[in-house]
Amino acid sequence: MSTMEKSPLKFSFILMAGISVLSGAVLTMLFLSANAVTVESLRNDSFFVYDTPRALGPFSLTDDAGEAFTNANLQGRWTAAFFGYTFCPDICPLTMASMKQFYDLLSAQGEDTDFQVIMISVDPERDTQEVLSNYVKYFNPAFIGVTGEYAPIYTLARQMNITFNYVAMNDDNYLVNHNGEVMLIDPQGNNAGFFKPPYQPEPMLENFLAVKKFLSR
Repeated sequence: MSTMEKSPLKFSFILMAGISVLSGAVLTMLFLSANAVTVESLRNDSFFVYDTPRALGPFSLTDDAGEAFTNANLQGRWTAAFFGYTFCPDICPLTMASMKQFYDLLSAQGEDTDFQVIMISVDPERDTQEVLSNYVKYFNPAFIGVTGEYAPIYTLARQMNITFNYVAMNDDNYLVNHNGEVMLIDPQGNNAGFFKPPYQPEPMLENFLAVKKFLSR
């Protein structure tokens, strides 16, 4: 076979090898661009998607109904997870109100059947099952409150780059400083990305649906 005859075959192998090593970031960008959503536009809307979803280690917590809440509860559905607490004076009620609006938009499009919103308490001492349930259900009866021992909550939070610490007040009370991001967990139970405040429900919906379409391929 001549050199000219070998060239197309050689080129094909090179092209296939090149395609196989495209990074997740490039593939994501190509797909989103084809769907009129770019990585830059996602970030302008305060939505960040990881190149590769990040696995979460095993955890065992309790939901607001007193049932076990583990990695298994993240399987087979999308999850928006917010770390907050019921005594929070500002960012928590604002975030939960935004998540209510976002969830209402999902419901209106029939996209809520495989989506759950959870608030994981960073104040398990005061956020009893009853207190937490009353708080999250005020925003939407479908929302789930999650609590448990401090150590597993802290470990889970750190896996998603969430930090929190306690600040003593003069009246023997305390506040909890914590991140304001809402973490997006895919149906395999992996951390796929996160939303950053300020939250805008309509852009959140558009961007989530684009990413859902891509990651569901």
